[in-house]
Amino acid sequence: MEKKQLINYVNIHFKGNLNNGNTSYSQINKAKAVWWFNIHVSRFDEDVHLLLNTTDHSIWITLPKGFVSNLSDTFKIREDKNAVDLEIWADKDERYLLDVKSGGKGLNFSPFVKEIINH
Repeated sequence: MEKKQLINYVNIHFKGNLNNGNTSYSQINKAKAVWWFNIHVSRFDEDVHLLLNTTDHSIWITLPKGFVSNLSDTFKIREDKNAVDLEIWADKDERYLLDVKSGGKGLNFSPFVKEIINH
């Protein structure tokens, strides 16, 4: 599913409050098995929604406002963009759904999964 379709699906079927402003979408990177995001730090002033897409399902993750006390203690921040730089591991091994970005702290996104949506 594309981002717009997935946002609509979540909002209708799961009573989500997703929109382009609070939701980031990624497909698995072709170079390595990660979902890659750059999310401006100001967006973390509210809940942040991530949509991780695969060929047969999507994962909806919600990072609630204030889920960490300090973004730079938890994530790699790209200073040139003032953005949280994420690479979430997509292979279903022991690192599945971990932030594997160099300089990151390996946050496990599993506890923040709201829904798995089969296509």
